[in-house]
Amino acid sequence: MPVPFDSVAPDFSELLSERGVQVEWKGRTFRALIGSPSVEYGLVAGGFDPSSAVMVRALREDVGPPLPSRGDRLTADGRAYKVTGLTDNSNWPVITIHAELLT
Repeated sequence: MPVPFDSVAPDFSELLSERGVQVEWKGRTFRALIGSPSVEYGLVAGGFDPSSAVMVRALREDVGPPLPSRGDRLTADGRAYKVTGLTDNSNWPVITIHAELLT
């Protein structure tokens, strides 16, 4: 059974108010769900370089426009993140920001 698009935004907004964290980006604030970091290893000269990747989910209307782009910095719960990508379907009210936890 398909989910009607118009019911996703209010339901996700309620979930964000209950479980979301405050995120800052370029002077703006919005609530988002941040996944647990997964460690990925990239090949670099001399070996492997570990990085912690996370997915940040938020309502499009709360974030932008414009939306974050590669290299932008986000902060949440005292942690800093660097945006590595964005999954954006303009017909869907939720965006996924791919980010790397900065240490």
